[in-house]
Amino acid sequence: MIQKKDIIYYFDNLNLDIRTTGNARFFDQKVQPDVLSAVCECILNCTNNNGSFTTNDIRYCDYSNELVTEVFNKPEIKKAENEYDKFFSQPLKMLAYAGLLKEEKNGRSNIYKINQEELIEYISLRNRNALHFLSLYIEKVLRDSEVWIYFENFLEIQDNNSLYELKEKFKGFLHTYTPIKGEYEPPRIFNPLLKIIAFKYKKLGTEKGRIAPVNFDDLMYNQLNWRDIKKDKSITRKEFNEIFEEQIDNTKFYKYQIEKAKKFVKRIHNISEVHRHQSYPATQAHHIFLSSSFPELADIPENIIAITPNQHFYRAHPNNKTSIIDKSYQAICLISKLDSIEYDYENEMNNYSKDSFIDVVNTGLETSYPHTISFEELKHELMKQYIIK
Repeated sequence: MIQKKDIIYYFDNLNLDIRTTGNARFFDQKVQPDVLSAVCECILNCTNNNGSFTTNDIRYCDYSNELVTEVFNKPEIKKAENEYDKFFSQPLKMLAYAGLLKEEKNGRSNIYKINQEELIEYISLRNRNALHFLSLYIEKVLRDSEVWIYFENFLEIQDNNSLYELKEKFKGFLHTYTPIKGEYEPPRIFNPLLKIIAFKYKKLGTEKGRIAPVNFDDLMYNQLNWRDIKKDKSITRKEFNEIFEEQIDNTKFYKYQIEKAKKFVKRIHNISEVHRHQSYPATQAHHIFLSSSFPELADIPENIIAITPNQHFYRAHPNNKTSIIDKSYQAICLISKLDSIEYDYENEMNNYSKDSFIDVVNTGLETSYPHTISFEELKHELMKQYIIK
């Protein structure tokens, strides 16, 4: 599995200086993490044995049509061709600039070929991977182009004057070194680009041209409204789940996110996270807190553990009743998952978030552990929750 150090090493061997390439399509308004991840999925599912392909080969592929209509809730591609042009072409141009695709001109068409399949697969697995790649990529481009200093100034000062100065410097840079000469295109590139940088450094970004906090969902094309739904302590879990289901405006997208999270966890762990031996191959992705009981946790990788079929259907769910959870085995799964997250954290693999796991535990067990709790303390607390009663 690709790690942060692998991406950094990859970029260390590239020169992405815009002053040299004159390429204005290093980034664009539709290069949002969820769109980029989806387009990488389409590349992997619509190309034949890594052969050459065009934007139209991806755009008119059955897999792409199903993805954008059922997941992104957009009209069929053939009925809204202009609407999809940027959706596919802008991420492809960005991937080519980053070297993940090879790009050649054939008449009026751009011909692409996969150049870095492992990185494309990494981006395709989840939106956070796409965001992580984009944050490293954007900073690399800006540093190579020697305009990063202006972004650093804004990240440090964070006021209207520094934002205005940054906008003007960025616009002037594009006007000088790329074919972009108008007034309207630079902001369409600048605003989503700055949001990604601001989120990476936990700083203020922009919203409608003004300084504003940046949340994860703000970076997405499909902004996930169910993340805003919080359980009121005065209502039952059953009542909350009914409210949750009513407020999800795109059920297929929700299910897509769940399947994507499962695929991501299974991609990381090919042996059971409970018994970490080659004789225990992991083919099942199990929700530690059931998706039927905790739908708000269903697409969070920190709530999903890779285990064997026997562990899934006979340990986690007594007598193969998937609507029931074995509480003692749930405790084992939580401790095992925390071990995976601790190993991931210590090795800077960036697959999991300790804070996200704590949020999962606090929701599933109705606790209030702080994000500052250590791994060892959290394991001890989890044991008390299940054993010392």
